[in-house]
Amino acid sequence: MLDIKITNGWVIDGSGGARRRCDVGITGERVSAVGDLSTMAARREIDATGKIVAPGFIDVHGHDDLMFVERPDLRWKTSQGITTVVVGNCGVSGAPAPIPGNTAAALALLGETPLFADMATYFATLESQRPMINVAALVGHANLRLATMADPRGKPTADEQAAMETLLDQALTAGAVGFSTGLAYDPGACADFDELAGLARVAVRHQALHTSHIRNEADEVEAAVDEVLRVGRETRCASVLSHHKCMLPRNWGRSAMTLANMDRARAEGLDVALDIYPYPGSSTILIPERAEIIDDIRITWSTPHPECSGEFLRDIAQRWGCDKTEAARRLSPAGAIYFAMDEAEVQRIFQHDGCMVGSDGLPNDAQPHPRLWGTFPRVLGRYVREAQIVTLEQAVAKMTALPARVFGLADRGCLREGAWADVVVFDADTVIDRATWDAPTEESSGIDVVMVNGAQVYPVAPEGNRPGRVLKRTRQKTQS
Repeated sequence: MLDIKITNGWVIDGSGGARRRCDVGITGERVSAVGDLSTMAARREIDATGKIVAPGFIDVHGHDDLMFVERPDLRWKTSQGITTVVVGNCGVSGAPAPIPGNTAAALALLGETPLFADMATYFATLESQRPMINVAALVGHANLRLATMADPRGKPTADEQAAMETLLDQALTAGAVGFSTGLAYDPGACADFDELAGLARVAVRHQALHTSHIRNEADEVEAAVDEVLRVGRETRCASVLSHHKCMLPRNWGRSAMTLANMDRARAEGLDVALDIYPYPGSSTILIPERAEIIDDIRITWSTPHPECSGEFLRDIAQRWGCDKTEAARRLSPAGAIYFAMDEAEVQRIFQHDGCMVGSDGLPNDAQPHPRLWGTFPRVLGRYVREAQIVTLEQAVAKMTALPARVFGLADRGCLREGAWADVVVFDADTVIDRATWDAPTEESSGIDVVMVNGAQVYPVAPEGNRPGRVLKRTRQKTQS
């Protein structure tokens, strides 16, 4: 007797292979059968006629670290078909907490909850209250600096470097899947190569990885990519280039060079991957130094001026009778959307064999970037159905099996007997994002059913215990 049987659907199993008409049986938290299950009884049957049945989507780049505590329904995830998220990106994570007196502006991306003392405590908290979806976590490099250095904006002493490496070792032992750097932000921007390589060597001992918001995504983008690749080459640490892009019109097209450099590293045996979100605008904290070089900047939140959320910086500056840089300083601390990317280039990057999908959503923003609610249906609707830049099978693989391999998430990202029953049922003919720049929290269309570990989380959330799990990296053979 199956607990759940999904019948009559087109199964895309995550491998990249062709879809096939078959049924999926679930017993407990696992997929127990895939094929013709017409003779098998089930306690519940879901008719997926005309629909796609796929592994639940893995969001490889989230900033939901503290939302598991503050807003645990995670509707912005489940409504997209996301069943697993990787948090702790861009150098900031829910743990470890800074020593008193140390802070960084980028921590505001995460939420209001105080940071946890260490990763073991963070994981124990999530496990005790059970997350709605599965979560894997990176430990942030900024956190390591803030937790160990008397001057987190200086060069670490030998003792401070050793302390950072010890904290990272403890976090990886607790179950973190790797560490992340935010080299464009304070204090990550203060790090030199030796510091990063020392941390990467710790990750290698755990067969974990390094993800990076690179030092520069505009005029120095090639050098910034090469810096991360050099860390990988010299330490053999697997690397992920976060939300890869080339900002400002004068740099559009340079991904031809950055992708070629990644391919050379991959040909040398280095494990290199990347991710994108399918939009021509980026979003992070408001950086006054960008105010005059990017024409269109939209404010997503502001602590001193919350009434300005949703307005363009130029309009605020005009109303205040000052230049945009001064307006940005008055608004800070704040968040912003920067319209400085080329949609055609985003699509070209997405087609790369090593490219995954990450929402980079910021749920703590008052007026968030629409990627928070729309990323995965947007890929399916606009990149697959409308632009046809990849097949549906290829897109699903980029959102399931590929990230499961890169982050070492065993039995995830696939629909086969024995895999965890993370499942999404969607309509390939209608799935689309509905979140816009002006209405960024609209739910997408075409996502019918979402299950996490065999329990439905969308469109109706479970009434009892939430079904998600804290995921730990499965050790894999390191490439030689």
